Amino acid sequence: MPKSKTAISIDSSLLSETDRVAQELEIPRSQIVSDALSRYLERYHNKQLLAKINTVYAGDADPEDVDAMKIIRSHQKKQGENEEWK
Repeated sequence: MPKSKTAISIDSSLLSETDRVAQELEIPRSQIVSDALSRYLERYHNKQLLAKINTVYAGDADPEDVDAMKIIRSHQKKQGENEEWK
């Protein structure tokens, strides 16, 4: 993937810690920043997706789904009664 240079402003203590870790791991500072930003964006997108999923499931359950779940639970309960726990 092509790289782009940028200038950013961050707290001095954060930069010092980043430099210390980069030296310890023997990797470039830019790799740490790039990896951290990638992880942040991944979490951000996952939260957005979760919010969309929660919105979809926030409504009332479809009556057919409720009936189907009752049947499934009944079968699971009967099956559990026939199984011996070890």
